[in-house]
Amino acid sequence: MSDDVLAVKCSPDSRLLAVALLDTTVKVFYADTLKFFLSLYGHKLPVVSLDISSDSTLLVTGSADKSVKLWGLDFGDCHRSILAHQEPVTAVRFVWGTHYFFSAGKDKLVQQWNGDNFQRIQRLEGCHGDVWALAVAKHGNFIVASSQDRSIRIWEKTEEPLFIEEERERELEEMYDRGLEESLDRPEPAADGAEEGDETQRAGKATMETLKAGERIMEALDIADEERRKWAAFEDQKRRMPQLNPAPPDSNPILQFERITAEAYVLRTVERVRAADLEDALLVLPFTHVLSLMTYVDHWACREWNTALTCRVLFFMLKTHQNQIVATRSMRAQLASIRTHLRAGVRAQRDHVGYNLAALQSLRADWEANATAEFFDEKDIQGILDAQLKKRKFTGLKA
Repeated sequence: MSDDVLAVKCSPDSRLLAVALLDTTVKVFYADTLKFFLSLYGHKLPVVSLDISSDSTLLVTGSADKSVKLWGLDFGDCHRSILAHQEPVTAVRFVWGTHYFFSAGKDKLVQQWNGDNFQRIQRLEGCHGDVWALAVAKHGNFIVASSQDRSIRIWEKTEEPLFIEEERERELEEMYDRGLEESLDRPEPAADGAEEGDETQRAGKATMETLKAGERIMEALDIADEERRKWAAFEDQKRRMPQLNPAPPDSNPILQFERITAEAYVLRTVERVRAADLEDALLVLPFTHVLSLMTYVDHWACREWNTALTCRVLFFMLKTHQNQIVATRSMRAQLASIRTHLRAGVRAQRDHVGYNLAALQSLRADWEANATAEFFDEKDIQGILDAQLKKRKFTGLKA
């Protein structure tokens, strides 16, 4: 051989012998005479595993360049090159009697492929380390994989039908979730004047956490709106037909458990959103939910509930949806009501803060007067005492 041998495989019909070399090539010899037959080129890194189908027509190779290649053993042509794994491929195995094959890699995955149409059939997860070895039962009833996590895992074939479209949809959803998690874990540059890791720092993009927070706010708005509609219908029926004495409607189980009103429930949901994720969570809301949230903002301002958070939510929604809000006629009266209530609430907060600041300054002055000790120079004190003593002596002599 011209280089080091990394893997070798004999065809099931005992006619050919495939040898993988360190120079990234695969040499095919006749098994009986060891005469050279084919040389397969194409991998960028050495081939570490190979296998031949049961009909001795296809050769599959797995390389450290993360790719799997399918070769025809009649002319040595490459049928397809597949980027199979995110890490180097460590093992490939055909299923007897078919052109299905399995591949394993250092990305902790085992995958099944169709060698005829080159599509991935399914992906098997579970290993917590690099998969180094793979064995397939003769008729594919089960496969065995050994991993660097010191475990051996067995996957058994079931009678449950497998739909490739559903597998693709599931993989796309996992890729989307993984991308969100990576963007969440990726550190964002701190804003001017904000320290790194500060909770009040603005979130830079939509993350899994902000999407979930937005969904929680929308769910709270739907529950609160439904609760308000039921009570509004009850009050209307009670006003129109007082003689019927209608029974009050059943409250939502969540509100009953929390023992709070619909308005307070929405406020509590918004308060539970992390400060850095609040604005991005509000961006998730559709405009219909924004209009609904403005109703609760008016209620919060009237009751003076968490004025700081109320102002932050209101200002962000006005800044983001200014054109739509201005174009909505029904919002004019509500905006005037919010302005009146919020001004009164902010004025009360300002007076409260000013009163507290004055009290704190008074306490500080008292503490400084009672707890501060004055220090004098010993020579100055001695000079004062000597002067007082001389004055007393002089006065005595004069008398």
